[in-house]
Amino acid sequence: MQHTHQALSDMPLRRFVVLTNKNEYIVLGTDNIEAGYRAINLAGLVDEELKDVIPCSEEDTRQEWTGANYDQTKDNEKES
Repeated sequence: MQHTHQALSDMPLRRFVVLTNKNEYIVLGTDNIEAGYRAINLAGLVDEELKDVIPCSEEDTRQEWTGANYDQTKDNEKES
């Protein structure tokens, strides 16, 4: 029996733009379905309404958001 599936670790990640009612985000996924699930989860986490998920072109220069880019001092200012 020959298996035709590919190990997840061997699949290249592609960039997708997640459009919400407030912002644009970049998520990584192996395919459209995985990117869709990640977009749904992201929209829920940031409490925004998901509008669309589209693949990034190779020439796209948008930067990926990571937790290291997050400025927590803004949260402290809101609480005061």
